[in-house]
Amino acid sequence: MVSEKVAGAAEGSDWPLGNLMSLIHLRNAKRSLLGIAAALIISGAVFFGQVLAANVTANWSYDYGPMPACTGPRTAKCIDHFEVLDISDRKKTVVIRSVDNPKAAVGKVGKISADFKYGPPFGQRTISVIAVARDPNGARITSDPDAARVTVSIHPSAKMTLVF
Repeated sequence: MVSEKVAGAAEGSDWPLGNLMSLIHLRNAKRSLLGIAAALIISGAVFFGQVLAANVTANWSYDYGPMPACTGPRTAKCIDHFEVLDISDRKKTVVIRSVDNPKAAVGKVGKISADFKYGPPFGQRTISVIAVARDPNGARITSDPDAARVTVSIHPSAKMTLVF
């Protein structure tokens, strides 16, 4: 049996080139399979996370009488937008969605609404809506997150409406 020797192998060595190449291919194949498996796990988690997410509608009202909505010329002392938050963990508040002021944002507005997908995490969650305003200098200020909040149990693929 004739076998090729590895270049630079010591004279008399029985280490065939074919075995070395097989070993290299095996290592590369294992690395490739591990990379593919990791990519599938990550993409599957993202896909199923979105598929299993609950469909949530949040409804609230707001009185623009004390502070009007921000408009083109008005950029201070006004309500800029709203934010729907998950305040379940007070150390790590999560902004779920920003919501623009409604078109007719004058006086008391009876129904402001936002649709969004949420989860994971599932289970007991405290959801809040805050008004984000601009102070006289144009700096961001917010309403109290405890003023409009609800604690609900979010389940995979559930449809739910939150009223604040």
